[in-house]
Amino acid sequence: MLAMELLMSDISDERSSRRVCSRRVLQEAFGGENDTLWLSQVINDKHSAVFVPLVVRAVSRACAYERGGVLSTYVLALSKYREFMKANDFDFVSSLCELINIRPHVFAEALERFPELRRLCISKVKHAIEDAITPNKADAPNDSTAVTILVNSQEYTLPGNLLGAFIVIMSNWQKGETTEESEENNIMALLKQLVTGEKDSVLSTAMRNGKRAVSVGEWVLLATANSDIIAKQAALSVPDIFLPRLLLCCGMSKTSLVTMIERLSKLGESVSDPSKLYNELLSTSAVSEWGLQKGNRITIKKRLHGRIASYLRIFSNAMTDGEQDELNTIERCAFVTWLASEVSTATVKKSDSTTRCFDEIMNSLNSSTPTSLDEESFIDLEDEEIDLSIGERIVIDTCASEGHTRRSADSILTEEFIKSTLAAGEYDLLDKSLEQIKNDSFLRKKKVDTSALVTALMNSYASSNCDHSLVRIVLKFVPQLSQFSCDDTLWQAIFISMAEKSTDEQYLLSLVSGCVTHWSEQGITKASRWILTQIDLNALSMRLVLRFLVASSEQESIGCFHSCDKFESNFVCVQSQENAEFAMKIVLQYLELEMTSDKRLLPTCNEERNNLPDWLILTFILAKSHQQCIVAMIMGTIDSNSSCAPTMYYVLLRLYLTFPTTLQWNDSKVRHYLIEASKCHAKTSLRLRCPLDSQIVEMLHNLGTSPHTRLLQYATDCSKNHSLIVIRHIPTLHERLMSDGLGQEYATTGRVGTRPPAALAQIGDRVVKVSILRWGFSYNESIWSSVLDFMAALPAELLFTYGIDTGVLLVLEDYLKLFYAHVMELGSDECISQLRPKYVTLVKSFRACNSVEFQNWSQSNIAGFGTVQTLLLSKVGTFDS
Repeated sequence: MLAMELLMSDISDERSSRRVCSRRVLQEAFGGENDTLWLSQVINDKHSAVFVPLVVRAVSRACAYERGGVLSTYVLALSKYREFMKANDFDFVSSLCELINIRPHVFAEALERFPELRRLCISKVKHAIEDAITPNKADAPNDSTAVTILVNSQEYTLPGNLLGAFIVIMSNWQKGETTEESEENNIMALLKQLVTGEKDSVLSTAMRNGKRAVSVGEWVLLATANSDIIAKQAALSVPDIFLPRLLLCCGMSKTSLVTMIERLSKLGESVSDPSKLYNELLSTSAVSEWGLQKGNRITIKKRLHGRIASYLRIFSNAMTDGEQDELNTIERCAFVTWLASEVSTATVKKSDSTTRCFDEIMNSLNSSTPTSLDEESFIDLEDEEIDLSIGERIVIDTCASEGHTRRSADSILTEEFIKSTLAAGEYDLLDKSLEQIKNDSFLRKKKVDTSALVTALMNSYASSNCDHSLVRIVLKFVPQLSQFSCDDTLWQAIFISMAEKSTDEQYLLSLVSGCVTHWSEQGITKASRWILTQIDLNALSMRLVLRFLVASSEQESIGCFHSCDKFESNFVCVQSQENAEFAMKIVLQYLELEMTSDKRLLPTCNEERNNLPDWLILTFILAKSHQQCIVAMIMGTIDSNSSCAPTMYYVLLRLYLTFPTTLQWNDSKVRHYLIEASKCHAKTSLRLRCPLDSQIVEMLHNLGTSPHTRLLQYATDCSKNHSLIVIRHIPTLHERLMSDGLGQEYATTGRVGTRPPAALAQIGDRVVKVSILRWGFSYNESIWSSVLDFMAALPAELLFTYGIDTGVLLVLEDYLKLFYAHVMELGSDECISQLRPKYVTLVKSFRACNSVEFQNWSQSNIAGFGTVQTLLLSKVGTFDS
């Protein structure tokens, strides 16, 4: 069980090397052709009832890191564990939708490559939507990200993640050779449920907190979907205000383009003044809904004009002669005619170029000599993908009539741009803007100050409510952009402003780890010094501070602590005793705060090796360089009866097991607290590692094999200096005594007792002599005597308290079994006369040290021998009560 817990811990680790190694170990253990087929074998294992819950939790977390075939296998395996999930309130569909929303590009690739995964996702999303819009559904989800939709004039509620997953799946689905009929039917059913319809489609009515739930970017995804049917339905159902915006994106099919232009033309025909309507669609307020910055209306018209002309050129080259009528129909549409007229009559003050009329461009399509668009339209349309080029943003110049200026990249670094983009839900635009800023050469050459931009991102995230799209942008860009401007404003935004966002703790921890990865050594040092100068620790987010300090310490493994050398690095916290004490105060303050919550502070059994909490790792780092002051602070916390005092016992015990040669066992106060700690965490300490473990195990094994004076003296000295560690390995003595009592050794030197006479047995036609072995009839007296001497040298206050959980009672019972074999079965106590006095002395010490445990033990029963008390008071034990 412990091995499985450790493997599951590794398989969900952030480090890919650990995940790969754990999958290979599981492949060898359960079998399979590759390192993921073990998932299907776990259910058939005899321990499946215990293993499946561990696998589900670990694999669910691992899905956040894997991609491709491994991700597909994991999701398919989780779907097969539905019975367990339902019994444990684990919602597979909700988890799947959340994964798709967090990693849309990874899932899009996986859905295209793996048909089985695609069919599963489509089926689950379809059934989830059908369940959500079931009439009279009572248990509507209580979620701040939930979306309300109107179906047949009745309002229903959908989980926000479900709607996002639907859009990702629909925009990437395409009918192919591997498409099954049931899969296509499910897609068509989803399309009919949410997308089909003009103006009154269900998707266009989706609202979240009073705002449109489907952003412009998501409508762009649907309008440029791989399937022409889906793209056309999206073009029919998109809100009117977004129609011109969708015409600016690239990658549309001819069907989508024609559908949107026809919709715009019909809108114009339905009113008395089409020009007024079209200008309203391109007004400042309307463009703000697109998620773009305010722009010059003339420039927007020119971009639309150039984009449509480019599409017509592309489609014209691919059309046959019989399809030219459709092209001519588009040319004569009301919206296209109005747009061509507006562009041709506008005066644009830029160089000496003028915009060519739309009729001239259309005539060039049919001519043998290819003609190009006007310079600005052509260049802009070739460079942009979905959104307008950021470097080409247009702002209204109030001083110049109909003039405009190109906006430099520096002007994008504004908090207003961040707020307006997020308010409109244009996450794709923000992503592309930040990507350009990051990649632009001016960041490397001019070292532009990005602190205002990063601070704006962090402040927007601090005021948001679990917005996964914003989370993705923050995690991606804040660490990268902040490396150029690392100052106290940024540190306050991360370590102080985020203190209240406890629900997003895992995202914030990843953010801090990303910052450490991207920041320079100088930036990390400055941030660490800033933390150590903060007076009000309560204002800090302790969890994030601890993660930052641990990540910046370069401490990669718990195994590094076992070295006796001091921690040599540029880590600020260990450069002076004052810094170490302040860092330890942060740890203690964090523990004080968390003791009042329901959070688990101490690591579980499967986390004691790898996934140690940050506060414990930082304590190890500090203690390695400043052990005396750290131990003093820990014992001072225990003395003060603080709420975290029980936790400090565990910390002190782990420090001793990690640094057994430097932490002073001979100090009476330290020894007292370690003994108390061992009593509180006896079972836990048995799973922990110590650098002296292998040495002590080898010593005890030799003591139980060929004891001699020098070895016994060494074992006695070790038991005095490292009693706590030695007692952890008492089971080694029990195993050795039981093995010796069998009398299977060929060597007879040092052995006392006797063996039953050989018996004759007939096997078929043959008669063979059989040697019968009875446990305890023959034993090595020096081994059994040395074990008693060794145990007598251990402190009784530790042996009969902490040792109760490590197996000392088993050793005491071994001697009672041996005495019983000689007294009651062989009828002589001559062979045990040297052992019994030592044993009686040890048992009396037990009674005097811990009378309660002694009484419980004496009332216990040894299978096949009777109660312990009966054996002790009889001639077997000759114990004087």
